[in-house]
Amino acid sequence: MYSRNAKVYETLGDYRNAAEHYGRAAGARPAGTYARIVALDLVAGAEMQLKRGQIEQACTTWNRALDHMDGVRSVRTRKAVARMRGDLARFRARGVRCAAELDERAIDFLASA
Repeated sequence: MYSRNAKVYETLGDYRNAAEHYGRAAGARPAGTYARIVALDLVAGAEMQLKRGQIEQACTTWNRALDHMDGVRSVRTRKAVARMRGDLARFRARGVRCAAELDERAIDFLASA
């Protein structure tokens, strides 16, 4: 239900509430299960944080998403990581450290997937 609420908030342009509900959706799953779904909820939350200009928080959330993607192989996770790299490009170009470090992790993920 949290994920659906998040999508409604996102559609309404309320990125703060969308990010919060995506985070709740990820946290509501039982530990160790639904790794792909949890990762994708975290990715969506990070995207909302980025839309609010919160690059550091978005990087933290994307790192958590990548943690959940360990061992997960799916087209959706690969697309999410590729989209993340695109979203981070302007921050890498400005020398934002968390963006550069996260991009290295993303490259490793895509190479192993």
